[in-house]
Amino acid sequence: MDNQKIIEVKNLYYKYLTRRRLSSDFGSYKEVLKGVSFSVRRGEKLSIIGPNGVGKSTLMLNIAGLIDGKYRTGEIFIAGKELNEKNIYDIRERIGFVFQDPNDQLISTKVFDDVAFGLINYLNKKKDKRAKDRNYLEEVVKESLKKVNLKDIEDEIPHFLSFGEKKLVALATVLSYDPEILILDEPSSNLDPRNRDNFIGMIKKMDKTIIIATHDLDMAYEFSDRCIILNNGVVVFDGDSKKILNDRDFLRDNGLDLPLCLRKTGI
Repeated sequence: MDNQKIIEVKNLYYKYLTRRRLSSDFGSYKEVLKGVSFSVRRGEKLSIIGPNGVGKSTLMLNIAGLIDGKYRTGEIFIAGKELNEKNIYDIRERIGFVFQDPNDQLISTKVFDDVAFGLINYLNKKKDKRAKDRNYLEEVVKESLKKVNLKDIEDEIPHFLSFGEKKLVALATVLSYDPEILILDEPSSNLDPRNRDNFIGMIKKMDKTIIIATHDLDMAYEFSDRCIILNNGVVVFDGDSKKILNDRDFLRDNGLDLPLCLRKTGI
């Protein structure tokens, strides 16, 4: 990890249109993010934590440019470039976003096609002839699946995979085009303990900037040295994970509790 900032979020506000009147753009809005600011260094592993509904996923979608910017104010910089409508597609190439539910990401009838999808789009945009090179695509797909500890499933139907396998395939779909930044939304949700531990160990070893949004405090404790805690759309803490996740009073004041690993050991 170096000291170069790869992500900067400055005074970010975001609101949702919750109800629209007929034949009008006016309606009711809910402000989800309220002046969020922070930066992430290249190669850093960061957890965004907080109870459900505090804006974690909304923040991650904004950073990845996957949400309507019409209702956003503030600035987001990726590798020094401000996110806007003109460069949004270029910036998305730098980011691999893995959704909470892999069924939102796996849309093909074969694992191979899902894993190759992002890579082919990336190569086509660069007018790279390898987009039509079957041997090259097969090589990259196999290597991407190998990185997530899956082998020989290229011809499997994603629908029939276990939930844990689907999570891993969803991660492989973004690894195929080798983005600089990975953003994982609730990566441990619905994983059994063994798959969860394997998943954490795997992403910790990756030489990439990784942000996870989670309410799994045990995962945040194991995965990252730094965490940001959101509550009611604002940053209430930004600093050392181990220190703050031992502070029961602060956590409870913000709708959280000690990680289970600390409660069990009595720390």
